[in-house]
Amino acid sequence: MSYTHHLLLLALLAIVLLTSCRDDFNINAVKSEPKLVLYCMPTVGDTTNILLSRSLPVNHQGQVISIDGAHISYTVNGRPATVIAEGNGLYKAVARQTVGDRIHIEAEADGLPAVSAQTTILAPVSISDISTKEVSIYSDDYEGAEDYLQLQIPFTDPAETKDYYAVQVRARIFQDRDGNTYYYPTPNDGVDTLEQVVTVNTESDPVLKKLNSIDYDFGYDNYNYEDFYVFTDNAFNGKTYTLRLNLNKIYDMDRSQRISPYYYVVLYHITPEFYHFVSTIGSIQTSDLAKSGLSNITPNVGNVSGGIGMAAGYAAAKSKPVRHIYEE
Repeated sequence: MSYTHHLLLLALLAIVLLTSCRDDFNINAVKSEPKLVLYCMPTVGDTTNILLSRSLPVNHQGQVISIDGAHISYTVNGRPATVIAEGNGLYKAVARQTVGDRIHIEAEADGLPAVSAQTTILAPVSISDISTKEVSIYSDDYEGAEDYLQLQIPFTDPAETKDYYAVQVRARIFQDRDGNTYYYPTPNDGVDTLEQVVTVNTESDPVLKKLNSIDYDFGYDNYNYEDFYVFTDNAFNGKTYTLRLNLNKIYDMDRSQRISPYYYVVLYHITPEFYHFVSTIGSIQTSDLAKSGLSNITPNVGNVSGGIGMAAGYAAAKSKPVRHIYEE
């Protein structure tokens, strides 16, 4: 799955999450008019996907309604792009985009108020060679140490700007014709190579470990939205920083030996709008109190004028594959 398609999947999940959120404090008294919901994450390349749907009033339930037949204007530095309708609310803008380009989007459909948004194409921040290390981390849940494989990912932050990031870990897996998945294929199986997103334990990294024991007591956890971990350069602006990401141990089929697949790390350089949006969605998803109606749900933070959603540029840098060799 490409980076853009994965980010659009996050957007689809965000739509479902936001439209299903309810606050138990007299929600039926809340009135709102439907609006256009627009998601678009431009990056360097020739095409950009745009996702368009209709919001539901706060006091209604139902499925997300995609919008076809919309009029969409998409410009790159003021130059109009061709927009092609793909169906099911998906549109494709065709235009060459490079680092620093300014993107402006307008959309209108179904008699709803028009929406607009703008963003910038960012430059990627490259990852240096990754190293691996075996670590033990104390777990409050198990009241003891747990073993992890730690990925150490160095990169250098640009000094002249305040920067926002997200990181994601993926493992190389294999799938045979019967749908079975493996970390190592057996010969002549006719397997396909796939990538699987991996959940990260963030206890060893200061910029990702943001919560304390009080936060846990009030129903929050450290997991960001859909294993998409966001952070800023506040602690290391203009310096080289090494992320430390802990991964759960993996065993072979008979659980007699610990193994390591090939891992990849994707470092996303994202706009402030992207960062704040994902942070908001993550806080909704991981707050047990908010989900049960015992505290207010943080409102959606987006940059779509007249509607809901996000238009946010990004750049992705993918590491070389790394695999840890365990001693016998």
